[in-house]
Amino acid sequence: MGRRKGRVRRIGKLSRRRKVLFASIALLGFLLLLLVIESAARLAGLGHPARFFLKEEGELTLNHEYFRIYFPRAMYRSPQPVRLARNLPAGVRRILFFGESAAMGDPEPAWGPVRLLEYLLESRHPGQDYEVHNLSVTAVNSHVIRPMAREASGIEADFWCLYMGNNEVHSQFGPGTVFGSRLSGRTWIRASIAIRKTRIGQGIDALIEPASGDAEWGGLAMFTEARVAADDPRMEHVYRHFESNLKAIVESGLESGAIVLAGTMAVNLRESSPFASAPPDHLSEDERKRWETLHRKARRLHEEGSHDDAMETIREALDLHPGHAGLRFLAGETLWDMGETDKALAQYVEARDLDTLRFRTDSRLNRILRDTLPDYPAERTGLVDIEGTFLLNAPGSIPGNEFFWDHVHFRFPGSYLVALAYAREIESRLTGLPDELPPWPTLEDCARDLALTHWSDHRMTQTMRERMSREPFRSQTVHASRDQRLARELEEHAAGLSPGSFLPQKAAFEARLGVHPDDYLLRCQFAQFLKDFGRRDEAIAQWKHAIDDMPRFLNAHFQVGLALAEDPQRLDEAETHLRQALRIRPHTADIHIALGKVLMDLDRYGEALDQLEAALDLRPTSGDLLDLCAEACMALGHRGKAKEYRERARP
Repeated sequence: MGRRKGRVRRIGKLSRRRKVLFASIALLGFLLLLLVIESAARLAGLGHPARFFLKEEGELTLNHEYFRIYFPRAMYRSPQPVRLARNLPAGVRRILFFGESAAMGDPEPAWGPVRLLEYLLESRHPGQDYEVHNLSVTAVNSHVIRPMAREASGIEADFWCLYMGNNEVHSQFGPGTVFGSRLSGRTWIRASIAIRKTRIGQGIDALIEPASGDAEWGGLAMFTEARVAADDPRMEHVYRHFESNLKAIVESGLESGAIVLAGTMAVNLRESSPFASAPPDHLSEDERKRWETLHRKARRLHEEGSHDDAMETIREALDLHPGHAGLRFLAGETLWDMGETDKALAQYVEARDLDTLRFRTDSRLNRILRDTLPDYPAERTGLVDIEGTFLLNAPGSIPGNEFFWDHVHFRFPGSYLVALAYAREIESRLTGLPDELPPWPTLEDCARDLALTHWSDHRMTQTMRERMSREPFRSQTVHASRDQRLARELEEHAAGLSPGSFLPQKAAFEARLGVHPDDYLLRCQFAQFLKDFGRRDEAIAQWKHAIDDMPRFLNAHFQVGLALAEDPQRLDEAETHLRQALRIRPHTADIHIALGKVLMDLDRYGEALDQLEAALDLRPTSGDLLDLCAEACMALGHRGKAKEYRERARP
């Protein structure tokens, strides 16, 4: 009996080993199957490259499709056109600039901080060649910049500049994101990114996205319901992630051999009221009613100019509910009007930090930037105090509309301050400079030499006024006064649209391009200027010149395609450029629509319908697009299908 028991134990032990063996074999087989599927998908050309940098003819360019890893296909963002040699050319100083839309130069990178940085350095150091590459992208945050920086660590550069922090809450993996996952663990976030970089992960996304429906980019209005209070426990994850990502980015820069300069973040404190405030839900019914009465009274007193009474009322209301961002901003406005700027600054900062639509870098994120850089060797890293620079140069030491269009995006004077701060820090790290240097160009020098004219000011003002006519800007207490101010500015800049202004402004563009013919950003602005003044053929020539310098310049291909489409004799050329734009950035409704219209004009209705339906897949409720599909169907004799499209257009 004892022997039988012993035999049973041995069999059981062997059975467990077999289970482990079979499980290991099954796991290995599954991994091999995934590897085979992944390899087959790559060989078949399915999915898209998951690298930020693409190799083309010995150079590196940026991959527009890279950002499909992080955004729904109808929303993914595009980088600025960049073309650089992997190895640093002799005699060239190279700077890589990482950041978000503010760093990129939104609304127009041709007059943004990165472009100004290159101009300042070249003007101050004549004879020295600088390459300043704008790697900043709209709507990304440190979770996206981290792997971009990891790739860039293999590229020779003298300096890395970092300017990031505004999108940590409402962009990728933040608690207020609308782009998908709100994962809180760093391991899960890294794993999610790794999976999305595989063709298998991309295939799964492609299956999920049509089922969930596509929404196009809608600006900040997309986030209006994604509010996150200052005391939300998830904010601790935001701060930890930002610190971790910042350190990883700095270390990638150091690994590349570059000096890494990180900037604190400046925001509009004085003239950008909070987008949303935490309601006084913790109060009893009677307390809440009293608080609301006090809030209304304080605003009325402020508007009447009774500042002392307004402040007394505000203090009573804050005793009941100190966490209301809007009330803190009202306190800042009132103290500003009373001339108590130090106290006003404290209230404006509180208003920014308490805003529940957290589109501005808060105090703690800036503190992380300040505290992290000293952990690294001072000769290899540096903090550029952009926040302090703006406080120093702003009226009353509180930044407002003199530097910002909106809450974070820079007007030209703001871009100048950012660029000058980085330029000075870069210069302090250079050796071999002559003892005597020209003075730094002034703001006026920059505006003149970079062809900032009434036409360009009008165009940017119009863009920003239109943007801020929508939510959540419309709900800001400053909306009405801001809109009136922008309307006045449009009137002032309307001189740049008059026929008599054409030749002087054209001369400004030609002067700059005569010295720097490779300034493709300014050349595209020149092209748009010519088109706006009815010089279509001249505009097309300028866009084509930019394409010669930058073959993967998405917007240049798109714009030249649109311009060529206006000439019935050049539709074939228009098709070529629009198809190239689609190769650079697939799944873009505007490009599909433009190409569809060109194909209809060429009487190629079947191909046109394919393009229009591809656009409709991205904009399923567009009445104009449904009408175009119906028109193409009628030309093909598909009357039933045309009727369906028309019924969908007018339900």
